[in-house]
Amino acid sequence: MKHFFLKFQLVLEAVLLFATLVLVGAILDRYDYRWDLTAEKVYSLPKSTASILRDLRSKPLQVSAFYLQDDPARRGLEIFLRECQRQHPDFHFDFYDPVRRPTLAKKFQVTTPATIIIRSGDHEERIVTPNEEAFTNAFLRILHPRTVDVCFVKGHGEVELRGDEPVTYDMFRTTLEGFNTRVNEIVLSRDHVPDACQVVALAGPRWEPTPEEFDDLKKAFRQGKGLLLLLDPMDPGTGKAFPAFAKSMGVALGDNVVVDKASRIVGGDFLMPLVSQYFVRHPVSKTMKQATFFPLLRSVQPSTDTVPGFEVVPLAMTGPGSWAESNLSALEDGTVTFDPKSDIAGPLPAAIAVEQITDGKQKHAAITSEEAPAADNGPETGGRMIIVGDSDFLTNGYLSLSGNKEFGLRIFQWLAKDDRFIEVQKPQFKFKPLLLDIPKQSLLVFSVLAVYPLLFIVIGGLYLVIRLRTS
Repeated sequence: MKHFFLKFQLVLEAVLLFATLVLVGAILDRYDYRWDLTAEKVYSLPKSTASILRDLRSKPLQVSAFYLQDDPARRGLEIFLRECQRQHPDFHFDFYDPVRRPTLAKKFQVTTPATIIIRSGDHEERIVTPNEEAFTNAFLRILHPRTVDVCFVKGHGEVELRGDEPVTYDMFRTTLEGFNTRVNEIVLSRDHVPDACQVVALAGPRWEPTPEEFDDLKKAFRQGKGLLLLLDPMDPGTGKAFPAFAKSMGVALGDNVVVDKASRIVGGDFLMPLVSQYFVRHPVSKTMKQATFFPLLRSVQPSTDTVPGFEVVPLAMTGPGSWAESNLSALEDGTVTFDPKSDIAGPLPAAIAVEQITDGKQKHAAITSEEAPAADNGPETGGRMIIVGDSDFLTNGYLSLSGNKEFGLRIFQWLAKDDRFIEVQKPQFKFKPLLLDIPKQSLLVFSVLAVYPLLFIVIGGLYLVIRLRTS
């Protein structure tokens, strides 16, 4: 009988242990918690991201991540998404390999790996090469949805928006549409500038607009719309109206071509300047990290004759070894050299931002607080304009070079006054060296080599004495 109870006790203990393990596993599966014990909270979500996710709890979020199966960045992204899942009750994510799932990749118009699609109902956000800041701002745009209308001017030989050729904007147009942007084409002589257009772009014109069309652009600027001019170098004697138009707003548009021999070091061309210096106080360029390449660039500088009512800011600068060559025939012959009498020494601005200053106008900048804005209060008065001395950097052939796409997106975001942007500063481990003077160093050495070993010997001796007396 005794053996029976022993066997029954053993079975009962095994059953209870198994039931305990099942219960613990169920609890851990349903309530998955992590604790970040680092002082800087480097393994936690930024407060701004967590706050936006909590505000989005009423909206379901579905994340589709297109990553190659062996991409090492996939594991880190999965950890980040699990952290987001803890802040949102209806947050789901799936990973897909675009090579193994080509039909699904085609459905979502995924052309490159490391592409993220975030859907909430009918709203969709797209992230390419994601980071925490990109995710936070995508969540913010879902929280405060808004559609931007961009109008590209046609009728002057501008760059085509559609087509698989390297000289079109087809890839960039698709990228803009992935950010809830409606891309339209207008003819100024027929349509003027429709009220729905928030940004008007004149990209790579080969001949000048008429004075009436320039008046339409000025009127749109005065109405608070964004104006983008991508103006390539032109043949001598042509395009004289463009410098005059730019000068009226405080910008000097040069009749030259920028030469940068340093571009050859990174595999570029003398006439494709490498731009890696950005103005850190402007929303367009303050967080740019990657360099941009501008094939065949003309100089764009603040005018020496300032125009009241306009704030003119250079955004991106060429290298110190560059210069603006005014002898275009020498460029064609390949015998170009710097002439201090006629050429302009670098660094030279590749892009200029112009903002109309009005009474009571509030300056817009990237949000750096931990809380997201409550809502978009609509566009402010006062126009914005950006002039770039090149239109090719956004074409299919050059869009994927370094930071070209990011720079183009930031330009359109600022021109549309789309301030749904939070600058996320990821916490980093802080180096905190232990600095001790001579007396403290001696005390530390004495404690480690004498006090602590002696303390363990005393405690161990007491334990042995007590054990011997009680045994």
